[in-house]
Order: sequence, then C-alpha cells, then structure tokens
Amino acid sequence: MNHGDGKAVVSFRYGTTLSLAADTATPLFGHTVALTASVGSSNPAAGTPGGTVTFSDGTKQLATVALTGGRAEFRTGALRPGAHPVTATYSGDPAYAESVTTGATEVTVGFSRPCITNAHRGPLTVAGGESRCIAPGGSQTGPVTVRSGGALAVTGAGITGPVSADGALAVAVCGSQLTGPVAIGRTGGPVLIGSDDAAIDCAGNTIRGPVTLNANTGGVEVGANTFIGPLSCAANAPAPHLSGNGVEGPRSGQCR
Repeated sequence: MNHGDGKAVVSFRYGTTLSLAADTATPLFGHTVALTASVGSSNPAAGTPGGTVTFSDGTKQLATVALTGGRAEFRTGALRPGAHPVTATYSGDPAYAESVTTGATEVTVGFSRPCITNAHRGPLTVAGGESRCIAPGGSQTGPVTVRSGGALAVTGAGITGPVSADGALAVAVCGSQLTGPVAIGRTGGPVLIGSDDAAIDCAGNTIRGPVTLNANTGGVEVGANTFIGPLSCAANAPAPHLSGNGVEGPRSGQCR
C-alpha cells in the first residue's frame, strides 16, 4: 500500500504455481536434456503470466528464459556426469507474483555402459550416439577415437596413446595423466580439460604430447593443467577460457 496526496493505492498480484519437468531423468553424458517450466495462475481470467524463469542446478544458475504462453524451456547438453537437483524460479510480472518449485527435479547424467575402471589395452572407439567413460582406477593403452555424435569423459585415469575426437557431442578430461597427442575438433557441446573452479569439480591434468583444439562450438575450458608439448587452439567459437595452466612448449592461435 502506497500513501500520497491523501489517497491510498493498493498493489495486488495474483498467486502462481510453478512446475518443472525434464524430458528424461537419465540423459547420457553430452546428450541434450530439455527442462520445461510451467507457470499456473490462481486467476486464469487475468491473462497469461509473463516474465522469466531461472533454471538452477543446486545453487548454480543455468539459464534465465522468457515465458511464452506460460511456459519456458531450456535445453542443455552441458550437465556433468552424476546427479543434478534442478529447480526453477519464476520472476513474476505486474499481474502475477513470484513463485518457486516446491522441490527439485532430479536429473542423473550417465553413460551407455559401465565405466572402464581397470587396465584396457587396444583401440577404444566411441561410436556416434554412445557416451563412454574411463573412471578412477582405469587405464587405456592404445588409441582413443571419439566418432561424430559420441561423448567421452575421463576422470582420474591414465591414457597412453593418441586421443582424437571429431564432431563429438562433449569431451571432458579431469584429473588424469595422458601421454600422446590429443586432438579435439568440431565438438558441438562442451570441451572441458581441467578447471581451477572448484564448483566445476574437474581437476587439472598432466598431458605429455601436442594438444590441438580446433573449431569447437560448445565452449572450451582449459584450466589447472600441465602441458608438456605444444598447445594450439584455432577457430573455436566462443574463444577458449584458459586459466592456471603450465605449458612447457609453444602456444599458438587462441591459446597464446
């Protein structure tokens, strides 16, 4: 209630409810999950709610999306492996009050088959549509190839041999030891090679051999790594985010 010139002006907004649904509760790593928020009104006669919805993964904001017809959709293939408690918050508008989801929508990102957790020798190929992982305790001796439409996550593992990915959905390498050339190009989703951001939970790596990151379009983050060999980046859009790396070799292109 606002007072002015002896008159009282009362502001009133109708109540709302907010629901959130995922098109799948168990997406594969690198594959897209669609999150849809719907705003309900205590008085539909007042019109369709406007404003925005903010999607969050725990305390981390993912995106803010404008409502259309009382609904907002956010699609992402950037969720890390594991469980994600996703919530939504409605901003409100002149006619409708803010609201939040009453609980989290659980989304658990996984893989096509069990992770490699022991010694594997010979070629390892990730086919299109597959999401594969090498987990702590696992090691790979031999070439690793990620085909177009495949996705690979390596965490706390060792790889001896070349690693190549062309047209992958996503690639993540965290807290691992790699020996051999690494070439990642034309990835449509995120490329994550270590991070000095504790919230991302991806420790830096030691990579012995040339590393090439070219024409990736889903975002490239390279952090807290030790590179023993040349590091080359070109035609990545957006440009890579680099921080806290040690490079014992020449840098070129976007990685200077």
